Order: sequence, then C-alpha cells, then structure tokens
Amino acid sequence: MDMNRSRKLHSPRLLALACLVVAGLWTSLSAQTITPSAVEASLDPGASLNVDKTVGTPVIPPRPDICFLADTTFSMVGAIANVIANATTILNSVQAVQPDAQFCVAQYRDAGDTPEFQVDQTVTGNTVAVQAAISSWVVGGGGDIPEAQLHALTELSNPAVSGWRADSTRIIVWFGDAPGHDPSIGGETLASTIAALVGEEVRVIAVPVAGPGLDSTGQATAIVDATGGVLISTVDPDDVTVAILLGLTNLPVDVSMTSDCDATTGGAILTSFVPAVQTVTSGTDALFVETITVGPAAIEGQTYTCEDWALLNGLAMTDPATREIVVETKTITVNDVTPPTAACVEGPNPAGNVPQAGKTNEDGFFTVLGDDNVGVASIVVCDSGSSFCSDPLSSGDTVKITQTPGGTPRDVRPGPGGITAHIFLNGDGVLTVTDTSGLVTEASCLVPPPPK
Repeated sequence: MDMNRSRKLHSPRLLALACLVVAGLWTSLSAQTITPSAVEASLDPGASLNVDKTVGTPVIPPRPDICFLADTTFSMVGAIANVIANATTILNSVQAVQPDAQFCVAQYRDAGDTPEFQVDQTVTGNTVAVQAAISSWVVGGGGDIPEAQLHALTELSNPAVSGWRADSTRIIVWFGDAPGHDPSIGGETLASTIAALVGEEVRVIAVPVAGPGLDSTGQATAIVDATGGVLISTVDPDDVTVAILLGLTNLPVDVSMTSDCDATTGGAILTSFVPAVQTVTSGTDALFVETITVGPAAIEGQTYTCEDWALLNGLAMTDPATREIVVETKTITVNDVTPPTAACVEGPNPAGNVPQAGKTNEDGFFTVLGDDNVGVASIVVCDSGSSFCSDPLSSGDTVKITQTPGGTPRDVRPGPGGITAHIFLNGDGVLTVTDTSGLVTEASCLVPPPPK
C-alpha cells in the first residue's frame, strides 16, 4: 500500500455530506461498475484491440474493518454523545455500501486514568454489539492536555488486539480534541506508532474536535500522511458523526484490473492494462486502457469468452446488492484468414485406371479435392468460358470433364461408370473451393479441346 496519499478535508464538505445522509442519497455515491460491461470483437490472428475502460469505485473501499477509536476524557463529552446518538446511522450507512463491513470499538485516556486504553469490541459484523460498545462510552480522567493516543493507535494496529480480518481494508477512525504524549505510556513514539500502523496496512481517519487541538503538534497530519488516510478540519462536537462519514468517503483506494482470459482460453486471448495500478479517491472513477491480443494459441474461426474484473486494495470489487464480483465479459472471435486448399488431380476412368497423358488429361477424368482449417462451404467446377458452375461436389469425388466450345454447359449425374458427374464446359474447368468464412481458392482442371 502506498502510504503517502492522505486527504485533508474542510468544513464546507460537511454540510454537503450531511444533506446527502439526511436525504438517504449517500448510497447513490457508490458505483461499483465497469464500463463497458461487455466487449465483443472479431480479430485476425495476432491482432490487438485497445479498449478504454472505466471503473466506478465504491464510496467506501471494499471489505472494510472500521475501528472507532475515541478520546473519552471529560472534554469530549459533547462529541461522545453525538457519536453514541448517531452510531446506528454510521453503521447502517457503511453497510449499505459495503454489506460485508465489520467494526470494532476502542477508547483511550491517559496514564493513570481508567481506562488508559481499552478495546470495547473487537472486529465483528454484529452491529448490535458494536452499538452497545459505543453506547458504553462514558467520559472521565484527562488531568493534563496531552493524552495517550500514540499508545492506543499502536495497540489497536495489532490484529491480536483489534481482531482485523486477514483480507480486509483496515481503517481506524480516530477522534479527539488534544495532542498526545510523545513518548506515550508504553514508550510509543510518533515514529514507532507510524511504523506499527504502516506495518499492518492500517489507514487512519483523524477527526479533530474543537479544543486544545488533536493536530496541534502535527501528530495527526504525520499519521494520516504516512498511512494514506484522511485528516478532517476541526469540527464542533455536534458534527463528529458527519465528519466520520466524510472521512470514510474520501479514502484513497488502489485500483487495478485483472483478467482470466489467458487461463480460460489457454493463451488464445491475452490481455494487459495501462496503468497497472492507479490511486483514486473512493467513489470516483479509475481509467484504464485494456489491450486485447489474439495469442499464438488461438484457433481461426473459434469464438472465445472470458472475463475482467477490478481489484480495490487487492480485493475483487463486488456488487453491494448481490455480493458477486463485478465483471466485464469478453467475447472474441478469431477471424479465419487461411484460404481453403483446392486441387484437381487426374482421376481413374471407369475401368479404374488413371490415364497418364502428359501435361493435360486427355481422358478428362479428375478427382476433385478441397479442404480448409475451419470448414468447407462448397466445392464446384466452373466454366472458364461461361458463367456456368456445376452442382456441389464433395472432396474426393471423381468427375468427367468434356470441353465443348459453343455447346451448352451442363452437369449430368451420375456420370459414366459410377463417376459422380459428367460436366460439359465451353472452356477449361476451374475447381472452386469456398470455405465457411467466404475465402475462395481455385485450381485448374485442364483438358484439351476436341480436335477440329
């Protein structure tokens, strides 16, 4: 995870987001989509096609584990009351966008207080338990201004303490009104706290509440910058809930594309994406160019199907309603560019003998041959001296060709002695083989004209 991509958000955004939450429109910001949703194309062997692709990311990154970490000293009484009153709104709003979101709850005060640090609920999907843990917060302690947040952040970063899931997007929502002791009560420094958070890939959303200043010594800025989190501008206690939601909707998310085309088609269809990965604010679009290439294993005339999907922070993007992976389907037909083969060879006469007549077939008996890598649509013998063509033949048929300049071209079946057809032409015979893709190959069936 690139940890140097924090967001600093200011109060005008709070009112706008509050309106969306109240109006029930907040979830409409979530747009887990891939455009186009389907690609259909016909390509020659070895050819490539570039496709512009837009990934609409969800307003909250996928599979989030969100830990609420509160300063519960006396000065935070208004902010704590606001979060307790609105915890259900926060939880429901998050799960409306990411149904598999889970939460944990923790608090901190300072050395000598009870508690100095406490996890009230480890990561769980049980929102009733989460609500109960938040509602259990009461304020107390905090004799001097700095508090023990560096200790709390370090402890909470540990999966054994917080209960982080192994494959989640880990987020700490931290709100308080005072800076922290450095070093803290367990000897934690700003540098060691950042190292612990970055090591566990935890993003931090910092919500400074009006007071002595959560970021007055620059700790919050340093932490969100290092973890790729969000720093909200200082808010009044009554605005903490909306500030939390604002922070959750402005986290950076790493977006990449992946595909099963190579594996599914056995190397017949290959895909690549530019850029390989990009970082956008959650809820906005990521743009890619996909190159689809027909690989050397492709079979001409065959249609292949496969899928692409987006990864957000390394996790497959899913539809919040169905929880299924959002995919773009691909249907690629490999064009048949290989013409059929055609040959008109001397064939046996009714006695079973193959005449040998030098450069031309004096007897006019031929075996017609036609083949194709995809499929043969038709085999006929046409007249070089008119527009006439015989009725369809099959590869391996033996025919008798007689040249009758000025006569009426015709196809007589069956021919003499079990021959498939006796074909009368004004000019030379032209064997014409057409494959199922419409490609045509011709071969001459030469007989000398009758003597004058």
